[in-house]
Amino acid sequence: MTDQRSQDIDLQEEAGAKFHRGSALSIFTSDRREDLMALGFALLIALGVYIFVG
Repeated sequence: MTDQRSQDIDLQEEAGAKFHRGSALSIFTSDRREDLMALGFALLIALGVYIFVG
């Protein structure tokens, strides 16, 4: 059996609603930094495709 508390390690509550914010094992210190890094990588990939395919 799994321990129910282990499933609630990243449980957040906002405006009365409970939700999981994501993985508790993230290497980033904040969600905003993770989002900005993902955007940067997506832009680099898009630029690479534009240059090498176009």
